[in-house]
Amino acid sequence: MARAGISKHLVQQARDALLARSEHPSIDAVRVELGNTGSKSTIHRYLQELAQDEGTRLDDEQLLSATLGTAVAGLARQLHEEARVVVEAAETRHAAEAGAQRAEMARLERALGEVQVQAGQLGEALAAERDAHAATREALQQERLRTAAIGNENAALTVRLAEHGRHIESLEEKHRHARDALEHYRQSVKDQRDQDQRRHETQVQQLQAELRQLAQTLVAKQDEVTRSGQDCARLSAELADARRELRETQQHLREVQRAKDDLLAVQARLAADNATLTEQLTVVDAMRQTLVAEERVLRQTLAEQDGLVQRLQVRLEVQASLYGDLQRRLDGLGVPSAPDHEAT
Repeated sequence: MARAGISKHLVQQARDALLARSEHPSIDAVRVELGNTGSKSTIHRYLQELAQDEGTRLDDEQLLSATLGTAVAGLARQLHEEARVVVEAAETRHAAEAGAQRAEMARLERALGEVQVQAGQLGEALAAERDAHAATREALQQERLRTAAIGNENAALTVRLAEHGRHIESLEEKHRHARDALEHYRQSVKDQRDQDQRRHETQVQQLQAELRQLAQTLVAKQDEVTRSGQDCARLSAELADARRELRETQQHLREVQRAKDDLLAVQARLAADNATLTEQLTVVDAMRQTLVAEERVLRQTLAEQDGLVQRLQVRLEVQASLYGDLQRRLDGLGVPSAPDHEAT
C-alpha cells in the first residue's frame, strides 16, 4: 500500500515536473521528487496506470491516421538511431580522452615520483653539506682560537723582541761609549806622549816616574779594553740570537697567515656550494608545485568529462522513455513496431 498522502495525481505531477526538466521519470526520480515518500511498488503501479490512461485516450480520440502513425514510427526510429550514434560517439570520444588523461596522469605521477626522489636526494646532499659546513665552521672556530692564541703569543714575542731591541740598543750605546772612551784615551795618550817628548829633555826624571805610573794605568786600561771587547763579543752573540728568533717568528707568522687564507677560501667555497644547492632545491620545489597544479587541472577536466557522459546518459534515458511512450501510443493505435535491432 502507498503511504499516506501519495496518490496517482501526485505521481503524475512529479512525473510531469521531471519531463519538463528533460529528466527521465524513473521510479527513484519520481520518489525523490515526491520528497522520498511512497513505496516504489505503488509509484511503479501509478506510472503504469498513467501510461495506460494516456494510451487509452489516444486510442479513444483516434487523432492519428495510418500515414501519420507511419511517419511517427519513422521519426521515432530516426530519433533513436541519431541518439544512439551521438551516445556512441560521445562514449568513444570520452573513452579516448579518459585513456589519454589516465596516461598523462600516470606520466605526471611518474615524473612527480622522480622529482620527489631527486628532491629527497638533494635534501640528503644538502643535509650532508650542512653537516660538513658545520664541521668546517667548528674547525674554523678552533683555528680562530688557535690564531688568537698565536696572535697573543706573537704579541708577547713582539714585546719580547722590543725588549731585546732596547737591550741591543743599550748594548750598542755602551759599546759606542766604550769605543769613544778608548779612542779618547788613545788620543789623550798620544797627546800626553807628545807633551812628554817635548818635555823630555827638561823633565826626564819626572817623566820616568810618570811613565811608570802611566804604564800601570795603561795595563789597567788595557784590561778594561779587553773586558769591553769581551762584552762587545757577548752582545754581538746575543744580537745574532735575537735576530734569529725574529726571523723564526716572522716565518711562523707567514705560515699562520697562509693557513688563515686557506681557511677563508674553503669557507667561501662552502658558502657558494650552499647557495647553489639552495637554488636547486627552490627549482625542484617549483617543478613539484607545477606538476601538482597540472594534476589538479587534469582531475577537474576528467570530472567535467564524467559529468558530460552522465548528462548524455540522462538524455538517452529521457529519449528512450519518450520513445517507449511513443511506442506504447503507436501500439495502442495499431501501428506496426520498428524492428528489434533498431529498438534496442
